[in-house]
Amino acid sequence: MASVYVKTLGCKVNTFDGHALENQFRARGYELVSDPSGADVTVVNTCSVTANAEREARYLARRLKRESPDTMLVFTGCYAQTDSARLVAMDEIDLVVPNVAKERLVETVAAGMDSKRAGATPAKLPDGIAAVAANKQTHFKSSVTLFDKASSEQTRAFVKVQDGCNGFCTYCLIPYARGASRSVPKDQVLAECERLVGEGVSEIVLTGIHIGDYGRDLVAAEIEADPIVGLVQDILAVAKPKRLRISSLEPAELSPGLVDALAARREQVCDHLHLPLQSGSERILKLMRRTYDRAGYADAVYRFRAKFPDGCVGADVIPGFPGESDDDFAATVELIRSLELSYLHVFPYSQRPNTAAVRMPGHLPADVIKARAAELRRLSDELAANYARKFIGRTLPVLWEKDVDDQGRRLGHTPNYLSVAGDASKADPGCISFVQLKGLISPTRLLGRSLH
Repeated sequence: MASVYVKTLGCKVNTFDGHALENQFRARGYELVSDPSGADVTVVNTCSVTANAEREARYLARRLKRESPDTMLVFTGCYAQTDSARLVAMDEIDLVVPNVAKERLVETVAAGMDSKRAGATPAKLPDGIAAVAANKQTHFKSSVTLFDKASSEQTRAFVKVQDGCNGFCTYCLIPYARGASRSVPKDQVLAECERLVGEGVSEIVLTGIHIGDYGRDLVAAEIEADPIVGLVQDILAVAKPKRLRISSLEPAELSPGLVDALAARREQVCDHLHLPLQSGSERILKLMRRTYDRAGYADAVYRFRAKFPDGCVGADVIPGFPGESDDDFAATVELIRSLELSYLHVFPYSQRPNTAAVRMPGHLPADVIKARAAELRRLSDELAANYARKFIGRTLPVLWEKDVDDQGRRLGHTPNYLSVAGDASKADPGCISFVQLKGLISPTRLLGRSLH
């Protein structure tokens, strides 16, 4: 029996894909291992959102091959789609499977291993796939689901309901990396959610590249006025998960109907949303080709909080976009503070090949971008601590996870995504228990006492 180790980098959609790859390898008789040492096959599911993510992937390739020279090293994911030529050129990597061919990765690996056993050198790309250099490619459309099942071995399970993007924001290569927007038919989503609930999964997280676009590519008979609303309502009513969380949503797509649908089942719905902001400057938002302005973003936050007053609202922010002035950056900080967001994910602007922003004037010095990113990360810690302090002394349900901190305390999350550490002897992974929140032990984590 061949052994395989799967390493996933990047976003929650990649996490889903990584789990699904593991399921496919398991179904083909491979032994899944949790350490790359000695694995017959090592699969790295890459990210390409920033140049730094790509550098980390190349470093990882060199380290993995150095530590396990006999492993078949396979690179897949977004970096393998946008710059497969560079990865093919690396001696350490044996096989590159772009996203467009990811659905046949396991069979491609099996064919490559057969070639090696026969004394031949396997091709570095799957049959019929040409190398892409520096993202010089078209907006492709591939398989809808890519894989058949999510993982039910985690305390929370990601269910990918949509993949790809048609947005083409000027800084972003994800539409090239992931292809055109495409949705999983509702009956398949419901069947998957029911399966996971039946296997004891406590929390389902809906994920995708552009979830708000869900259903708009399905056949006319299946399309509703607001397809994502119908999907959420049916999951809550039919699959009946203990918890349902939406991973990320574009601000312009947080409709009143969607908020009402979530609020109608608030006992099942996690009061947590991630609403990408990117910039608080009207001018920069237009240059980014975003679909909202400052007022539109604020309206989305207020709309959610009107129904979920204790709700957690996080945001992505990109400091250092070409032409961003001191005033533009100050407008971003001011908007974030005025809305009292709960946390930030900070992504310093990174030049991505074949995107419109690369050709824009006014690219900022690296030290300026770095300084602005550092300021936003400090702000994020401040926001997270301020938000967490509001709940000290309160009792909230916590879903406990497998992880423990350096003190041996079990880690878990409340519905509104507060990170909690508690007594591991009273907190079984996958279980939900009521916990009294005692105080902050870091800007982003609370100490909890389980109540029995």
